[in-house]
Amino acid sequence: MKWLHLTLWGPILFFSLFQDATRAQSTVEPIKAKQRKLTYQIQPDGSKILKQQEAGVFYRASSGATMNTMGDRSTFMDEQGNTYNIVHSRKLAKLVVRQDQPLFYYEMIKKLPPESIKGYEMVNGLNCAIRLVLMNGKPSGKAYSYLPYGLTVKVETTDPGGSFLVVREMYDIEVAEPDQALVRIPEGYSINDRAEQ
Repeated sequence: MKWLHLTLWGPILFFSLFQDATRAQSTVEPIKAKQRKLTYQIQPDGSKILKQQEAGVFYRASSGATMNTMGDRSTFMDEQGNTYNIVHSRKLAKLVVRQDQPLFYYEMIKKLPPESIKGYEMVNGLNCAIRLVLMNGKPSGKAYSYLPYGLTVKVETTDPGGSFLVVREMYDIEVAEPDQALVRIPEGYSINDRAEQ
């Protein structure tokens, strides 16, 4: 189950690591989308049994701030690139990454080197570039990114033993500015601003 927890946060951070700090520096498309996470157990014959299903949302403001929610947990990244894990049931936000300068992750996706792209596939209406996901230097799945938006739409990963497949994907993707209240830590939440070393 530890792998499943890491698998949850890996794609969350992968989806929403570090964005542009201001629209003036570079254009970032505001996004509103629904998302789902499906966890399958892979049987010896290769068939899959759905073991867990979660629903969530993804919001990215034109400022670069993102809120990526799945079930009771969210990952919030502010305009400076500081990233917080949020547990809504506890009304707690904990800083996990503090940035001196934001890394423009979505710009990196927009400019993926051609040699890293393994093909293209339509995912929820968007023609996405496919690239390998590595875990400990070994291929563990695929990521599907829509380059014009700098947006990873879908990630498929398997655990090291190959017994679980986790599929996380966005759908009903809309280029629209989300309500600013949806792209910040909610009022009344405790904030721990000490990043882990």
